[in-house]
Amino acid sequence: MGSIESKRFKGIKKSSDGHLGFEGTPWHTHADILASLSGLSQEDAVSQFVTSLLENKRAIAIATVNGRVRDVWVADDPAGVDIYKPEDEVITFRLWDGSAL
Repeated sequence: MGSIESKRFKGIKKSSDGHLGFEGTPWHTHADILASLSGLSQEDAVSQFVTSLLENKRAIAIATVNGRVRDVWVADDPAGVDIYKPEDEVITFRLWDGSAL
């Protein structure tokens, strides 16, 4: 999948459901899920989610195996992520501006 520098956050409109994720990685979320969790409309929930990501208020998890990016996702609980990872996987956390957590 390449390096983290090659990953871009993207929004894809598919039917009536908006998908948001990092280009070239499997993780994604849905506008209806964000709305359900926040109590906002889908449009407002997506806007709030993206704004909080761009303002460095959400951690981005980067999973690598043998130095190659396997997945990138927005981590709600960075402290709880490592318990589920395979032994050969390394997970690091960054903010949108690239600073490490």
